[in-house]
Amino acid sequence: MSKIFVDEIVSTGPGLKMPAGHVIQVVNVNGNAQTTQNTASGSFTETDTAFRTTITPKFSSSKIMFFCTLGLRMQESSGSDVQASYRLYDVTGDAAVAGTESAVRYYDYGNSGIYSSHPHAFNVLIDSWGTTAKTFTFQIKLNAGDGVATGDESKSTSITIMEIAQ
Repeated sequence: MSKIFVDEIVSTGPGLKMPAGHVIQVVNVNGNAQTTQNTASGSFTETDTAFRTTITPKFSSSKIMFFCTLGLRMQESSGSDVQASYRLYDVTGDAAVAGTESAVRYYDYGNSGIYSSHPHAFNVLIDSWGTTAKTFTFQIKLNAGDGVATGDESKSTSITIMEIAQ
């Protein structure tokens, strides 16, 4: 059996085939700046354009894996209930990514107010949509309470997207 040793392989067309499960590329946006984006909107709204992450799949047969962490801060100054929803959003396709919407709720039985700040992690695997560029971001909305914000004290908000060969 022969061995080939190379420093770099560059593909200029669709002829290169990678083994199934091989990571083809990784893109990441990490929000370590600790800036806070607040909203009191009851409708989904983009948290911050700085979290937008774009990937252009190299192969239309690939799977796309998202590793997401969203640092959320929620507050209710004098009541007992604070609730918010979040999701990953496909900016290019103008639609939520299926299976990513979730809600967070905190309740204070003493009715003296609530402050919460910590990361919420989620992952999702989808089929490639072809080889055109797509951009993704986070959206949040307030369901109950005074406000919800991203970019909490944990400095943990990030989107990592991996293209995986099939």
